[in-house]
Amino acid sequence: MGDEHTFSAVMDPSITLKHSNDNKITQFLSTAEAARMLGLSTTLVQTLVDQGELKGWKTRGGHRRISLESILEYQSASRSTMGSNVKSVAKPRVTVVLENPQLMAQLIASNAAWKFPVEVTFFDSVTEALLELSSKRPDMLVVEMSMPRVQQVKTLQALENFNNRGRSPLSVVLVTEEPALLSPNATVLPSSIQVVSGPMSSIWMHAYLTGVVASCQI
Repeated sequence: MGDEHTFSAVMDPSITLKHSNDNKITQFLSTAEAARMLGLSTTLVQTLVDQGELKGWKTRGGHRRISLESILEYQSASRSTMGSNVKSVAKPRVTVVLENPQLMAQLIASNAAWKFPVEVTFFDSVTEALLELSSKRPDMLVVEMSMPRVQQVKTLQALENFNNRGRSPLSVVLVTEEPALLSPNATVLPSSIQVVSGPMSSIWMHAYLTGVVASCQI
């Protein structure tokens, strides 16, 4: 809707054009045009100009002319604020990876019964889960590592490399019974990756999701 209004405003011959010193054309709208474009009342638009939220000037007749550029900037800032508010009330997303089909079926059923305000998605392989991240990034990733030790180490390295490539690291919890990975002398990991003692179970998952909900309420 904003783009449609912007286009019509730019093409409106009633808009005043003012040449600046660097020969660039600055476009100005009347108060009424700006109000229509922003979906606000003319009184509120005048207030935004007085507060410096919108940039404008007055004609000799006392009519306001408001910079189109400042209107577009105000629209962009408003959309960003709205997006932040939506994110703050959205359910946290948790991706769970486990290779045991029986345990997966059990946790899916348990999660449905618990009704936590958390969106939980299950995968049976880390590779599949990482591919999904390109289209829908979760807030947290939980991986049960029940494969042989060599594969667990490779999984750990793959997740560490994935986090090092991204601007914002993914919060990862690796659940394992492998003593070497749980040892205090194990390789120091980034703060975004935690290795905890397993095995994965309904009790463990319930406690984890309880913690997720509690942290989101702080």
